[in-house]
Amino acid sequence: MIHRLLFYSQLRKVMVSGFQQIVKEDANALREEWAAIGLTNVSVFSCVQYVCVYAEVLGGPNVPVWDWPMSFDQYLERWPTEPNDGDSSSETLYRLAIPMIDVFHDGVLEDTDSWYGSRSVEKRVGSIARLKPDMTSSYIYYHYQKQKESPDSFNQTYMIGSFGRLLFSYHELPARVSTIKRQGLLTTKQSPDNWHEVMFPHFEPWEEAREGQQLWRKMERMM
Repeated sequence: MIHRLLFYSQLRKVMVSGFQQIVKEDANALREEWAAIGLTNVSVFSCVQYVCVYAEVLGGPNVPVWDWPMSFDQYLERWPTEPNDGDSSSETLYRLAIPMIDVFHDGVLEDTDSWYGSRSVEKRVGSIARLKPDMTSSYIYYHYQKQKESPDSFNQTYMIGSFGRLLFSYHELPARVSTIKRQGLLTTKQSPDNWHEVMFPHFEPWEEAREGQQLWRKMERMM
């Protein structure tokens, strides 16, 4: 089984340029670290203070734990974690990258041969969005319903993860649509036909975004 992972990090103020520079300088070391724990096809995206990572890993239920090297803590905000069992230390533990919750995925990556085959990836796209606080559960409900009613419907690589009300979407171009459709878990047909119209009220628009990116703001791919 191949797992698809999404992570979220947040830059400290005025650290955007410094972070971009250190990622470029440490690119080879980062790739070696990712490969050592089995991560492949890793992409790093940034937009203002937001940093999101996409990765794939082959294995069973025990997915490796990944985080930025601790030397990156001068650039990234710290997220507290629970102490290890039996650890009586009062020192606060923290992470620099938080695993995101899988809200939606169009396809299921079962093995590399059937997933990639002979196709080439011309572009990897990452975008970020914000939900209105009171619309988060509704957004998740609609996407679970759509995922289970009509899997493999438009681009198998499309995936959305969430951290609170923050969303990160990832997909690859050209789009990959399977010729063999999986049977959905739900046999209902309740997903709205006017999908974008129904989704629009869920989002908090980006006021400073470019035209056409008021809801989903494109991120810069760093690696």
